[in-house]
Amino acid sequence: MKIQTEQFGEVEIAEERVITFDKGIPGFEEVKDYVLIPADALEESPFFFLQSVEQMEVSFFLVDPFTFFKDYNIKLEEQMVERLQLEEPTDAIVLTTVTVKGDISGATTNLKAPLVINNKKQQGMQIVLNNKDYEIKQALFQVDNTAARKV
Repeated sequence: MKIQTEQFGEVEIAEERVITFDKGIPGFEEVKDYVLIPADALEESPFFFLQSVEQMEVSFFLVDPFTFFKDYNIKLEEQMVERLQLEEPTDAIVLTTVTVKGDISGATTNLKAPLVINNKKQQGMQIVLNNKDYEIKQALFQVDNTAARKV
């Protein structure tokens, strides 16, 4: 099937790649079907676009949070595991939304409410974690304060 996107123009996708968010994504509840598009052609980047197949203007910039936050840990409640029909932990893809205002170096990501996708059943949902350490606007690129100072 062919879809129209703002970032990539017309894109050909296999129908089995369509990910359904039964309840939509908060703020976009009416938009249910998306496709995950790697941000680079070689698929080596941790960044992705979650593109609506229904509305070309609806697209989310996402990142694999484990690339930037090695200690990031989510625990899904049993009802969420059931809703997503997850049989194995490896069936789940966890991504977080990215907000870029101006330069990419100031980008933030929402660690508090990741998107969880069952990669085998093509089902997705956004969840809210009950962890006070995770922020909605967590700086994506951390400043390393241990760097040597120039004298």
